[in-house]
Amino acid sequence: MSTTSDKSLAHAAEDLERQTRGKTAAESLAAYHRFRRHEEHRLRLRISSGAGGREVVRQRSDLVDVLVRHLYAQVCCEHTGRPKPDGLAVVAFGGYGRREMNPFSDVDIMFLHGKARPDEKQAAIIQDIVRMLWDIGFKVGHSARSVQEAITQANADLQTKTSMLESRFLCGDKDLCTKFRKEFEQKCVKGKEDAYTAWRLVNQKELHEQYGRIISMQEPNIKQGAGGLRDYQNLLWIGSMRHNAPTTAKLVEKKILTESERRLLDKAHDFLLRVRTEMHFINKRPTDTLTLHLQGQVATRLHYPHKHMLRRVEDFMRDYYMHTRNIRRIMEVAVHRMVPELKPSGHARRLIGLFAARDERPERFDGFYAKNGMLYADTPSVFGQDPQRLMRLFQHAQVRRLALSPELADLVRKRLDLVDRTFQYSRAAREVFLAILSRKGEVGRILRMMHETDFLGRYLPEFGRLTCLVQHEFFHRYTADEHTLLCIDKLDELIDTDDPKLKGYRALFQQCDTPSTLYLALLMHDTGKAENRRHHEDASALLTARVARRLQLPSGQRRALLLLVDNHGLLSKTAQSRNLDDPATISHFAGIVQSSEDLDSLMLITLADGRGTSDAAWSDWKEGLVWQLYRSTTAFLRQGEESFSQQRVGLEVLQKTVAEKLGADFAEETAAHFAQMPERYFRTFPAPDIADHIRFFREFYAAQLGEGAGGVCPVIKWVHQPEKGHSEVIVCGWDHPGLVARICAAFLSARINVLSADIYTRGDNLVLDFFRVCDPKHRPVDSERDHRMVERLLDESLLDPDFDFLPHIEKARQRMRYFMSQEADIPTRITVDDRSHPVFTIVDIETPDRMGLLYDLFAAIANLGLSLELARITTEKEVAMDTFYLVRAKDGEKITSDRDIRALQRALHDAAVGSPAK
Repeated sequence: MSTTSDKSLAHAAEDLERQTRGKTAAESLAAYHRFRRHEEHRLRLRISSGAGGREVVRQRSDLVDVLVRHLYAQVCCEHTGRPKPDGLAVVAFGGYGRREMNPFSDVDIMFLHGKARPDEKQAAIIQDIVRMLWDIGFKVGHSARSVQEAITQANADLQTKTSMLESRFLCGDKDLCTKFRKEFEQKCVKGKEDAYTAWRLVNQKELHEQYGRIISMQEPNIKQGAGGLRDYQNLLWIGSMRHNAPTTAKLVEKKILTESERRLLDKAHDFLLRVRTEMHFINKRPTDTLTLHLQGQVATRLHYPHKHMLRRVEDFMRDYYMHTRNIRRIMEVAVHRMVPELKPSGHARRLIGLFAARDERPERFDGFYAKNGMLYADTPSVFGQDPQRLMRLFQHAQVRRLALSPELADLVRKRLDLVDRTFQYSRAAREVFLAILSRKGEVGRILRMMHETDFLGRYLPEFGRLTCLVQHEFFHRYTADEHTLLCIDKLDELIDTDDPKLKGYRALFQQCDTPSTLYLALLMHDTGKAENRRHHEDASALLTARVARRLQLPSGQRRALLLLVDNHGLLSKTAQSRNLDDPATISHFAGIVQSSEDLDSLMLITLADGRGTSDAAWSDWKEGLVWQLYRSTTAFLRQGEESFSQQRVGLEVLQKTVAEKLGADFAEETAAHFAQMPERYFRTFPAPDIADHIRFFREFYAAQLGEGAGGVCPVIKWVHQPEKGHSEVIVCGWDHPGLVARICAAFLSARINVLSADIYTRGDNLVLDFFRVCDPKHRPVDSERDHRMVERLLDESLLDPDFDFLPHIEKARQRMRYFMSQEADIPTRITVDDRSHPVFTIVDIETPDRMGLLYDLFAAIANLGLSLELARITTEKEVAMDTFYLVRAKDGEKITSDRDIRALQRALHDAAVGSPAK
């Protein structure tokens, strides 16, 4: 042993030998525990001093080797009188076999025995060793097999074959292990290389579908996701099977990897193992998903220097994505070099697009040739002869529906030096580029191809700075570059979609005369995020203006492009956070958009951006609001103020439908409901729901009669939706100052979390409020005890002017401390808008959700003497997005002074981050 660490371990092993000499394994348990604790502490010190990931996992494997070998000798002596009896061997396999053990990795071992069955002493030895390893604190995976059983199992189950492929002799009968390795090579490897390779790649594809086929996910799986540790291992497993090359160094010897590729792979492998080690230590258990909560802690432990946590995470995750990108790219190229002729059949053929089963004659054109669906270069000097081919090759791939061969993709990366300023400004390049963007439904695949070869970022450096850029917005599942490409994929899908929900968007897309403007707007819409500005839209618009000049776009196209980029999030934000029944909202929005053509384009951008964030985030609720705003704005652009009277005609039809459902007995109440409720209510609920609500108001009136004149307590209905993980609570009653805050305080006192709220106040001072709520474990609130507590506390607060919620809230917070203590990795954002609406000051809040958040926010508003006139409250992915329409309670006026606005922002920020008003 040459290194200091190896020598230290050797000394520790000698000390363990002295401590356990003359004792049984059971009597030595305390010594084994001390050895493990001491060596793992030493390993932690090595980690904190900057040891690499590969070094750390190898040393931990060596630590386990010492324990297993010592245990084996000790237990064998107890049962046979010999430290190494014949006919039994211990073999490490899996991650332990390849010496890659993270802190909480399983210890996977196989006991090889020389007979058909282990004899009585061998069985006792195996049982004692496994039990002792568990007692020492390891999670053990073990099997006991004869050589023949091991061979049979390996050929029956390819996962087992993979584990045995990297098996390593630990102790015992070495001749028996050598026999196993020889038979394994003869019976499990030779002649089975193609079948194993095809299965390995199919399995990889399936894992990517399950754990993440996209490298730059917000919370990647470091082991099974694309570009993760399993991809690296797949390359070595295939190399081992086909070329007896189980290491990257051996793959270089076999000309499968270049030396530079080996260095990139090994560096990435070392980085991922180091990260996974920290993930295990932080969680104190095996873990492979690099969550947002873990990212900041890992970045800090890896000594990323930035003082600001978000920047530290950004730097760390960019490195992570770069390394996984390298693993995936090099793995694909290397596999293609090993098996270009592989022709998988059936399921494998459908999954492995990298290998073609056809044998077509090549078609030659423009210095390239196409064969079996792939594009190749005639000569390595193809781009040196004509640099414009660097752009044209992507047009060839688009028009002929070809994929780039790994060799051609690699050649593109090597000749990116030709994409200089002259190339970027050349007429030939821009004409081809814009032609590529003009083919509806065929753009996303080509832009992704450009990006994977780094050509896109070279040609458009404004986009290139998004590569592997972490997005700190709450809802983005992907990095900025991947999100952009997914948006373009979503736009492509509209061209031939059969999804009835997308029918309207498809019609808009088919009518679009300038698709290149749409695609370019999506490509540029988030480029400003690389500028680290608070409002990236402004920066994106400036960068887009630069690109538009470089591409020499006509003035009309340039204007439309800048409008789309500068306002790409406006339609969605307005729809979700503003009162869409307010003419001021519609006229203000229409004044920005100005034309129906631009509104159509913005609608398509909104869909692509929303679905490119995540399909789950683009809910029916959001879509309904977006279409409502689109239709209202379309009508306003065509008819002006007259469009608002048309909406009232639709309301009359709805009222007639509800009246027919309820009958003459409810005629008076129906008329009052439609006269007094705000218009946005009728756009939210269908006729059957409105009829139920009118019946609910009758229940309230009946309860009032029971309480006597002047009764103030509302009636409450609980509707449980277990499939959605929440309950809906409907509150009907008289309005009171701070009523919503009281309701939220009652929820908080019962340890109920509010996910969303819709507040409706009738003109006759009655309210109908809707809350989505869940318990601390994100389940529906179906406990009658909790229902009674909420209703009792709310009634008491309305009946007793001196009632104080604070003791109940403090008690609940003490009991919920676990659920409220998670760190927020993304900052709270609060904006106050006192200009866009003539009557209200509008406040938008984005902040991590937590128990009691709404109560704290409403209490802060009430303490400032403000009145909440309208609220839009939603929670998604544990993030609250709230919009409040506020006026001063004393006079009903807007909040306009700088001092009052700053005070409002401070109070809401303190409430949001957990320093609430008392």
